[in-house]
Amino acid sequence: MFAPIPKPDFPDTTATVARLAPYIAELGLPPPSPTQPSSIPFEEQLAAALESGASAFSFTFGLLPANIVQAIKARGMFLMGTATTVEEAIALEKSGVDAIVTQGSEAGGHRGTFACDFASGMIGSMSLVPQIVDAVRVPVIASGGIMDGRGIVAALALGASAAQLGTAFLTCHEAGIPDAYKQAILSAHEDQTRITRAFSGRPARGIVNRIMVEIDSDQPDSVLPFPIQNALTRPLRTAAAKQGRAEFLSLWAGQGVRLARRQSAQELIARLAKEIDTTISALPNRAQ
Repeated sequence: MFAPIPKPDFPDTTATVARLAPYIAELGLPPPSPTQPSSIPFEEQLAAALESGASAFSFTFGLLPANIVQAIKARGMFLMGTATTVEEAIALEKSGVDAIVTQGSEAGGHRGTFACDFASGMIGSMSLVPQIVDAVRVPVIASGGIMDGRGIVAALALGASAAQLGTAFLTCHEAGIPDAYKQAILSAHEDQTRITRAFSGRPARGIVNRIMVEIDSDQPDSVLPFPIQNALTRPLRTAAAKQGRAEFLSLWAGQGVRLARRQSAQELIARLAKEIDTTISALPNRAQ
């Protein structure tokens, strides 16, 4: 996934630094520094992606300029954009994407909404996928809460050409996230995720933990825009990962967490294929 990074005006960070200070101290770190966050320029990110040899280019949080779309197509890369509403899907199709990834409200991680406020883009996959399928002519890839073969079959039945899974792969042995993060997913229930801005400044769905509860409820006004909030919380999250402290991690996950399993990626793919076949073969019997 690739996205341009906005550059907001640098605001006063005093309140946010003060709010994070107790957590930083609890982890044994020096006080957070209210400095301008650094980021790799968009042009450098784009150049690296184009030179990577990848066959697909996926982006989120908006539309790409026409010249960048042309540069990606010139490399023969399959271009995919993310939509959370029909309006966004239509705009993406007009911009020249080869396929559209629908991000249902069940999805874990950052919301890709760009044509309206994020709350208006919180549409469940069951409603979102068929409406976008009917509105565009390019292939649609369903995402959001899909964790097993049943979910994939459902997405295809709604008209999607494919399904995209995220949280299901996070608990695989090969996933590079901290073990505390994996264990949090394996222990969570479907009603224990929600949208927060506490970690990055951008709305994202994750497993509820101490940071989310305390910052979202106590001082939501202390949360700064992305990427400033993200930069200020990065040392906290890095230290928490090393110390196995899940209460300080951004535990991005979708609403299908009960279906997560600890296994290899190969085992997951094999299980998904088997579940797809089992689900399809059982459909006529259920219809009777």
